[in-house]
Amino acid sequence: MIKFSLTALNKKNVSIFIFLVVSFLFSAKYLYRITSYAGIISLAITLLYFLLWNKRKFLFSNTEFSKKVVIAALIVFVGCSFYVFKKIPVETLNVDRWSVITSFWDSFFKGEYVYFAKSNMANYPGPMPFYFILALPFYFIGELGYFSILGVLLFYFLIEKTIKNHSLKSVSIILILINIPYLWEIACRSNIFLNGSLVLGVLILFVKQKEFNFKNSLALGILIGLVLSTRNVFVIPLIITFVYYLKRKKITIGQTVIIGAITVLTFCLTFIPFVWNYFTEFKTMNPFIIQSDVLIPFQYTLLFILASFLAGFYCKTDNEIYFYSGLILFSSIALYFLYWIILRGFEETFTNSAADISYFILCLPFSLYHLLKETEN
Repeated sequence: MIKFSLTALNKKNVSIFIFLVVSFLFSAKYLYRITSYAGIISLAITLLYFLLWNKRKFLFSNTEFSKKVVIAALIVFVGCSFYVFKKIPVETLNVDRWSVITSFWDSFFKGEYVYFAKSNMANYPGPMPFYFILALPFYFIGELGYFSILGVLLFYFLIEKTIKNHSLKSVSIILILINIPYLWEIACRSNIFLNGSLVLGVLILFVKQKEFNFKNSLALGILIGLVLSTRNVFVIPLIITFVYYLKRKKITIGQTVIIGAITVLTFCLTFIPFVWNYFTEFKTMNPFIIQSDVLIPFQYTLLFILASFLAGFYCKTDNEIYFYSGLILFSSIALYFLYWIILRGFEETFTNSAADISYFILCLPFSLYHLLKETEN
């Protein structure tokens, strides 16, 4: 009999559950547009993911074979992605993340205020400045899909450096490559999985530190400031990490203040090139205002900030940082969806995209990484 208790095993179950639920939601939403059997097919796809995970030892028992399969899968995936980029023009998509980036930089190079820019779907740019700086090379290239591909490559790099079990590494990469949410990201030139993986990478680096001298604190503060300047929702895993480290006395208040000050300074500096001479406009329109208008009222956001502090206190191991980060990110987007369902109804919210389902991808790197670390231990 399975006992549902707050143990490491149960947290693993929750992590795989989050992964499967997000996958099912994406499958159901987009298959519904082409078949009346969307629910059944989505359940079958979700079951396939579950079976792959549970049969990983059988499927990837040979280390050398597993390595070759993963490398071959990545090469094929990248090749197919390039083909998709050529066959699916961005202008035909009903997703405007590519256009948000393009309109942002178009406005910048015209000498206009960037947060007044509008995408082809009349949306203002919600992300923070460093998000756009990361995308700049791909703006120049003229294909933002390459930016999306970096998500799985970065995650592969992170687990290659930190996970020793080859069957776990292999199955995780395969699961991402055939995962409906990530396939959607590639087709739509979205990059949420990459954003989450960048923050995950900084958390992993933070956890690996044996001491927080000034040199390490400076580097961490800069990195944290930069990743925080992509999406403000990533304050959740950062709060969890610092509260946990302070509670366990792995970092002092003084060291936290130093890292925090460098983080805030770095974060603010990323805004300077875009708001210089536009301070009046910045007060009128900025990513903080845009995000609060698009998602949920600020008072609900405060609930998840509080939950992050509580999760930091509740953490017992380093690996639980990733678990609670994934869980609270998932819960915050679930509440966002519930809020819009109450406001606009289920069909308008889910089927007609009154709420953006892609935000669920934010939690996937954290939940999947926790699953790998706990299964390996």
